[in-house]
Amino acid sequence: MVKHSEIMKLREEEISILIEHLSRHTDEFENPKIVMIGGYALRAFTSLSRYTRDCDFVLRKLNGWNLDKIQKLLPMDLSTEVFEKRDTYGFLRCIKLFKANGKSAKISIDFMEGEVRGRTKEQVFFITEKFLQETRKVKIPIAEKITEIYIPDYTDYVLLKIMSVRPSDIRDIATLIWKNGIPDDLKERAKKALAHPEILEKNMKLIIDDIFDKRFLNSWKGTFVTTEFTEKTKEEVLKELKKLL
Repeated sequence: MVKHSEIMKLREEEISILIEHLSRHTDEFENPKIVMIGGYALRAFTSLSRYTRDCDFVLRKLNGWNLDKIQKLLPMDLSTEVFEKRDTYGFLRCIKLFKANGKSAKISIDFMEGEVRGRTKEQVFFITEKFLQETRKVKIPIAEKITEIYIPDYTDYVLLKIMSVRPSDIRDIATLIWKNGIPDDLKERAKKALAHPEILEKNMKLIIDDIFDKRFLNSWKGTFVTTEFTEKTKEEVLKELKKLL
């Protein structure tokens, strides 16, 4: 029987191979400029990390579509699952199916051009020139390799997490606030980066309620596989988050 942790490790190795391929074919993420968001980017802000089967990137929308170029340069063993191009944004999801010790497994790689869009019409984050200017290149561990890649400014990264507000994002938010605190310019940045800045306060209430739940602690520990986050830590994080209301 293949353990879940073993499958996740194999997924991460596949993700690492994909990222290395992408780096080679984009002049090390410079042409076009590609920025990593999502779970893997979390490793740039904390020593804690979690497994994820997805890898997420954003690009700025200018003349033409960078997504057309991206789709053509990806490895042949990836298949396109979703490809949308609208007036101001585009979305490309490619997947790879592979065998992990006889068991089927899947990874996906997402590219969002122009805007990051969530599950509702309110969830829209603009990928602007300012966003790109504030990014920085860092080295993060993926599988057994160290990858150098662009990641967002801390404020933008936290804002993306708050906008998305999925269960995994809430656990990430608790980790980020615990380790790095709340960005001083979060509310001001939200006014320019989000199509609906009011979602910040709305989602903060959801995040606080979720972290307050007695089940959150076990959920967090199960995700990051450590007991470092305690009930006291949780209370400290909640205290900080309530300042945003």
